[in-house]
Amino acid sequence: MVAPDSATGAVQQLIKSIDQLRVTTDPAERAKLARSIDASLALEPLCRESLGAEWARHDAREHARFVAIVRKSLEKFAYPRAAQFFSGMKIAYLGEENSRGDTMVRTTSSVGGGAVSIDYAMKKIAGKWAVVDIILDHQSLAQSVAAQMQAVLKSGSYNDLVAQMESRLKQEG
Repeated sequence: MVAPDSATGAVQQLIKSIDQLRVTTDPAERAKLARSIDASLALEPLCRESLGAEWARHDAREHARFVAIVRKSLEKFAYPRAAQFFSGMKIAYLGEENSRGDTMVRTTSSVGGGAVSIDYAMKKIAGKWAVVDIILDHQSLAQSVAAQMQAVLKSGSYNDLVAQMESRLKQEG
């Protein structure tokens, strides 16, 4: 039995919430599940790292606004896709590896005959385990998100990035 306050326990709770999101239709329950998933992710550090030097150019109010836009985007696009991705998958927890204050929870997910490696980089933030990155078949999702944001920042501005994100949220919903 895995301790619920361990890094692996936090990953198990995250995956359970994602799976429940797939089959839950009640809007209030879906919102509760989304909040649970949000709470298991280190969204502010992800946003700070994704924006790089641009983060320091903005105040706390703008930071909160940007994190809220990212959170809404995840809730609208990423969580439903993750729920479908995990549908019918069997998850094997392979253990934890500790390195420099971080913990990597190693898993494989399989459906049918194929398996995919999914590792969760975890860090204790304010006394709770939070996902700081997900490594899907050796590809960092945090680095992918950062690269996409940096590409927009290089060709435009922070305001362009925010406008694109807000526009996408409005268009597809």
